[in-house]
Amino acid sequence: MSTATTARGSPGNLPAEVTSFVGRRHELTGVRRMLSTSRLVTLTGAGGVGKTRLAQRVGLDMRRAFADGVWLVELAELRDPDLVAVTVAEALGVREESVSPGAPGLAAFLADQQALLIFDNCEHLVGACADLAETLLRTCPGLRILVTSRQALRIAGEATLTVHPLSVPEPDAACTPAELARYESASLLIERATAVLPGFTLTEANCATISALCLALEGMPLAIELAVARLRVLTLDEILDRLTDRYKLLTAGARNAPARQQTLRALIDWSWDLCSEPERVIWARLSVFSGGLELDAAEYVGADEKLPADAILDLVASLVEKSVIARTGDGPRARYKMLEVVREYGAARLADADEHAEVARRHCEWFARLAAYGDAHWVSPDQAALIMRLRDEQANLRVALEYAVTTATPETALRFAADLQNHWFVRGFLSEGRHWLDRALARPAPRHWTRARALRVAAWIACIQSDPERAEALLADARALALTLPPSPELAFLPLIEGNIAMFGGAHAKALPLFEQALTRFRELGSLSGQMWTLAVLGLARGLGGNDPTAGYPDLMACRDLAVANGEVWWRSFVLWALSVLRWLAGDGPGAAEAAKESLEVGKMVEDEQFSVGLALESLGWVSGTEGRDQRAAMLLGAAERVWQAMHASLAAFRGMQDFHEQSMTTVRLRLGDRAFDTAFRRGAELSTAEAVTMALERPTSTGLPAPRQAAGPPAPRPATGLPAPRPASAEAMPSPDARLAELGLTPREREVIALVAQGLSNREIAARLVVAQRTAEGHVENILSKLGFTSRAQVAGWLAAHRDT
Repeated sequence: MSTATTARGSPGNLPAEVTSFVGRRHELTGVRRMLSTSRLVTLTGAGGVGKTRLAQRVGLDMRRAFADGVWLVELAELRDPDLVAVTVAEALGVREESVSPGAPGLAAFLADQQALLIFDNCEHLVGACADLAETLLRTCPGLRILVTSRQALRIAGEATLTVHPLSVPEPDAACTPAELARYESASLLIERATAVLPGFTLTEANCATISALCLALEGMPLAIELAVARLRVLTLDEILDRLTDRYKLLTAGARNAPARQQTLRALIDWSWDLCSEPERVIWARLSVFSGGLELDAAEYVGADEKLPADAILDLVASLVEKSVIARTGDGPRARYKMLEVVREYGAARLADADEHAEVARRHCEWFARLAAYGDAHWVSPDQAALIMRLRDEQANLRVALEYAVTTATPETALRFAADLQNHWFVRGFLSEGRHWLDRALARPAPRHWTRARALRVAAWIACIQSDPERAEALLADARALALTLPPSPELAFLPLIEGNIAMFGGAHAKALPLFEQALTRFRELGSLSGQMWTLAVLGLARGLGGNDPTAGYPDLMACRDLAVANGEVWWRSFVLWALSVLRWLAGDGPGAAEAAKESLEVGKMVEDEQFSVGLALESLGWVSGTEGRDQRAAMLLGAAERVWQAMHASLAAFRGMQDFHEQSMTTVRLRLGDRAFDTAFRRGAELSTAEAVTMALERPTSTGLPAPRQAAGPPAPRPATGLPAPRPASAEAMPSPDARLAELGLTPREREVIALVAQGLSNREIAARLVVAQRTAEGHVENILSKLGFTSRAQVAGWLAAHRDT
């Protein structure tokens, strides 16, 4: 019986160490765990993402677990699938005279061995590798196989792990050497730069450039190494500047690297060659998308008579399997993304095929339709999902709008930009909305309602951004154009915008009849969105314009009820903020805080919403100032300031609100002193939006106890505006107060909730009874349990029953 050259106990043929390997702790742990339960594990991912190095590092870490060694089988340069088994035998050091070539002989040789084989770069030999792996695993019980490939082998028992690019800094993340060291891509870049230039160090001066390079190279290890190789002749800043044509710049790969890794272009060529012709066509067409895409968009934009829409799903699935595109996120709609280097390659191929103009037209058409759909279905239970979908498509919207304002018809550009009115407003993208509207309005002017609508949307944005002169000019143009056109539902918006401009300027008496006129028209038209907008501002104008803030309550409540009945979220959040302001002015501090917090709770249904968050933080800051909770007030005002700056907006546009803001700032600063105020204000401004909302809501801390409250101080002095001075609500003003519950710190709303809990109502039933979000009801119940020191609703009911009897 012949013996092979390998011997039991051999460590295998892996290199002694894996160079340029950083991070990947999560992946290393995951692969080791997978190999402990699965005998075949495949690492998939795009070319250059680091699959080979990860596999080699896993092999080195696990050598002691395999008595007969860990063996690397490099298949990148092999083209003939019939030679896969022979190549594996050669990697193992098996001589042909010892073992017959082919899978059966190899299986016989490995039958009693405990070894790990690493099949590296199998994507062009998937069928042959799958067949061999299946044969070996069936006959060799002590064998494990780790595969790297741009697509899985797809055989029984295979476990797969997608290898993603290295972590990169956030575009707006703080850039300090300490912060940058947290990101794997930066660590790799610094390590390789030190190898190229031994004197290289990370400093405050080069921190921003390194961060920008990591972002531009998308955390791709191969791209980072190719870029850093240029440090021999270029500075970091010069490399960054030249990345506009990364295929020409990134051509200095290691001489001992496989040919396909010598340049970035060769790497992507390799993936292209592995695709069928239909896959290449859809790859090229999908390059018009920016920031990702969804399947229905791919079907609309990528299909034509040559490539029918019903074929797109299978082609997209195939590109995912081959790691050309990747599915991202875990939302309700599948989303796909290309690395930028892959997208640029596809774009070049699309231009070569002379298809770019037509595909770009379809791309613009698709997203213009999405914008129109979002505008038409704004008032619906799908509102939050629509807002999130438009947020996810922000990059695509920019690409499509650029096409619209430069190439499409003027009507298309105007309609597209105006249909996104709620997107610009709710997400706080005011400057961007104004940018696209200005460009659309600069096109040859059609005598059409699409232009009048775009003018009034632009006027509204200018009003919010403290530019009343521009707002009035735009609205005047819209009115003049409207006089020359047939009647349209759009007419109802003109007095609404005029009233807003007046109210923002403090002219409440002028605004009121304009709002009433608009409301009548919207009701005649059955426009729910128009009615809610008008009721919200009408209630504010009534409450701010006279001596009785409560005069605005009925309109605000009507708006809230309309929103609740139709599943609308944003105006509901806004009107709760408006209610908080009027309650604060009426002296109902607890009611004002409750309404503002409920505004934040409802607004949380729309992730990353900015405008109503900024308003609610402001309102809670004013309430806290009135209560003498000055540290909290300063932090809330600082948090609100950060939100306004992010939106390029401020309360300065709304004269009345700006007066309240300045009065609160002045009062709190006087009581705290400049230094303490500035410190607290800065701490608030440093909070993320999510952190600010958590702080504002005063939810129970991790200990389960309520967040600590400051002792109440003296009330704020009378505002300089002449409006009624805010004052805390007295105990007598609270509806049917229970003295014991009041002493324990339960708010009026919480007392309503505890009575409903005692009746056995669920959180959902409580929410329906009180017309609040279920999440709000849950929060009230949590607070009650915390304040009373209970852990169950039954304890609450028993306690209340016992104390009602005393």
